[in-house]
Order: sequence, then C-alpha cells, then structure tokens
Amino acid sequence: MTVAAGTLISILAFWASPQDDKTFLPAIKKFREEYYKVGAKDDDKIAAVNYLAQHRHERIVAELTPLLTEASLPVRMITARMLSQFTQVEAAPRELLNGLKAQANSGKKQSCVRIEILRALGNLRYKPAASEVAKMVEDREVWVAKAAIDACGRIRTAEAIDPLLKALRRIEGSMGDSEVYPLDEILEGVSRGSLLKPDPNQKRPTERDVLKQPILSALNAITKQSFPVSKDWDTWWSKNKATFRVAD
Repeated sequence: MTVAAGTLISILAFWASPQDDKTFLPAIKKFREEYYKVGAKDDDKIAAVNYLAQHRHERIVAELTPLLTEASLPVRMITARMLSQFTQVEAAPRELLNGLKAQANSGKKQSCVRIEILRALGNLRYKPAASEVAKMVEDREVWVAKAAIDACGRIRTAEAIDPLLKALRRIEGSMGDSEVYPLDEILEGVSRGSLLKPDPNQKRPTERDVLKQPILSALNAITKQSFPVSKDWDTWWSKNKATFRVAD
C-alpha cells in the first residue's frame, strides 16, 4: 500500500498526540482500520469518515485534512461536508480553505470538491476565506460560481460586493443567455441527467436563471439593501462604497 505524504504526517501525529488527545485514539484507530483496510471501497471510506467526524476536535481535523486533497473525489466531497459541521473547531475552516486553494483541487474534474468546500466555508462563515471565495464568483463552472455566491452571502464581507456586481452585470447581458447543464455534469463517473433526469422537452435554464437570484440574495445579506437590477445597485454602491461597513 502506498501512503501519501499528508497521510503519513497524519499517521505520525497519531503517536505524538498530547495527553489530552488520548480520548480520541480509539476512534482514530478504528477509522484507520476501516479506511485503510485492503480492498476498501469508497463506500467503506465514506462510512469511516462519517464515523470519525462524530468527534468534533482539532485532532480529528488533523486526521481528516489529508483526505481533502489525496482521497478519491467522492471521499473528498464527504470530508468537506463533514468538516462543515465543525463549527467550534478553529482548524476546520482553515484546512478547508487550504483545500480550496490546493492544486490538487484546481481542475475541471475537481469542481465538485470545490463546490463542497465553498459550501462548507459559507456554512462556517469563515471571514479569512472571503477574498478567495469572492474570486470564484465568476468561475467558469456555473455551479462553482453559484456555490461561491451563496458562500459570499453567508460570510458577509464588503470585498464580495464588487465581484457580485460584476457578475450581475455580466448575466444581465447576452452572456447570461448561455444554457446550464445539470449539476451532475461535473461529477466524475456520473452520466448526463442520471441524477436530476431533466425532461428532454424542457428548455435548460440559463446562467441568468441560475445565478441572478443568488447574487441578489447575497448582496442583500451583505448590505441589507434590495434592488432588482445592476444599474440600481451600481448607483447605490457608487454613493456608499467609501463609507460602507457591514452591519453585525
């Protein structure tokens, strides 16, 4: 069995754990037995991740972190989803952000992983991720962009406003007419329509259909203002940008 670098670090950390981490050693031992057993399939590994993630602690984050970049795509997605529940564990959003920026998750095939990480960062309302999340508001993959837009609305920082307004202006124009394929198009090993099974006679939604309302909702969450079109938003923002502060 080949052990990747991040996994090896995690294993070595097991033996160097401080005294107060011993509470989690039996759970970690069981996780490793199930996850790394010979012949373990993705379903087995996902079950092991779900089991270990019941324990919300920095030590568990350290154990799961390598999976965000080294595991199969389904396991990476589930790991991000589980870490999104670690609301009182500071290391969880930090490692999720590292996973979002990692080269291992940067390709088209890894879009599904970026979506789950963006959702997790939004759920954890992790403000240090605001800049990186805002960059993805105009990602070429529409569903990644939507996840970033939703996360911006949860994280709520002023630096997201300009990217959101730029995206709104774009989809209000002709570029917003582009048709969008179902979400399962970006999941490796899933055939077209096998998850959402769209009616072949039904017209596909456009980027405008998918993104406009989430953009407006995110802008409202950040600013507590409500305008229907980019022209009105631009007018308001030009008058208030210099003094704007996000309300608590």
